[in-house]
Formats: sequence, structure tokens, C-alpha cells
Amino acid sequence: MNILEDYVRHGMALVPIPPGVKGPTGKGWNLQENAITTPAAALDMVGNVGILHSYCSTPTASFDIDCLAAATTLLDPEGINIDRLLAAQDAVQISSGRPNRAKLLYRLPEGLSSLETVQVADSGTGDMVLELRSASKGGKSMQDLLPPSTHPNTGKEYTWAGRGHWSRLPELPPTLLEYW
Repeated sequence: MNILEDYVRHGMALVPIPPGVKGPTGKGWNLQENAITTPAAALDMVGNVGILHSYCSTPTASFDIDCLAAATTLLDPEGINIDRLLAAQDAVQISSGRPNRAKLLYRLPEGLSSLETVQVADSGTGDMVLELRSASKGGKSMQDLLPPSTHPNTGKEYTWAGRGHWSRLPELPPTLLEYW
């Protein structure tokens, strides 16, 4: 059995992404009718692959940290301890292998089909600090690359990390939901 087939068997909705890029290029990629949700369709995918958060059988979201130090400084006063989230028994991470970065995947609480994506940039430099990603302002799904996609800058495969397993995503913690 192939990992992409496993993903859809566990309720993930997928989107094909060309090799060498981080995002889909096909027209309407973020529409539910274009999501890959069957094992047969998943087996036909080549290149990189993304998870369509809003269209999974249990909607998902990512907490994408582009600067761990700045995100920690920003969120500690809000009562959000990033180190604790990363070390949780059920933490499911996608690792790009790049330093000072982290990405956690969560399932949304029951009754939530999506949350509008929030981006937080450094006010001085404009560099992205973190992103809480689920859906666009218009309610269409956002995506994140899944293993074994290849990072376009490093040429290395994304890997699963953390103490949890991708097939049992933890629920988005209340502190992150409140911040969102």
C-alpha cells in the first residue's frame, strides 16, 4: 500500500502539487470537487502532495512557525508555550529539516469546518513569523505539503516528526483556538 492511499483512507483530502514547488498550480485546486479523496485517485498522484485542510473528513489546520524564536516571544505572553506543544505526547509535526522552523497539524474541534487563515509577520522586517492555516477568507481550503513531498529549496523530503502519528491528529488546543 502507498502512503498517499493511506492518507485518503484515513480521511485526508489531497491536492497534487508539481515537483519543485510548495503550492498547487492547477485552476480550482482549492475547491472541494477537485480534492483527491479516493485511494484510486491518490495512487495516480505524482510529484508533491498537499493536504486540503477544510475538505478532510475531519477538518484540519496547521500551526506553521517560520521563526521559532520570534513566535515564542510573541506567544508566551498569550499563554501559548510552543515548546510544550512540540513535545506533547500526541504532537504531529511535519519537518522540512530547516532550522528554527516547525509545523504542527491538528484536527479542528467538532462543529468547526474551517477557520480563516491568520498570518503574523514581524512588524519591523515584514518577515513571516507564524501562520495558522485552514481556509481562505472566502472559505476555500488552504493546503500544506505532506511527506514525502520534496522541499523546493533544500531538495530534501518532508518527514513526519513529533510523538504522535498523522493518522491520529490531536485536537487544536483551546489556547491556540482562542488566539486564532
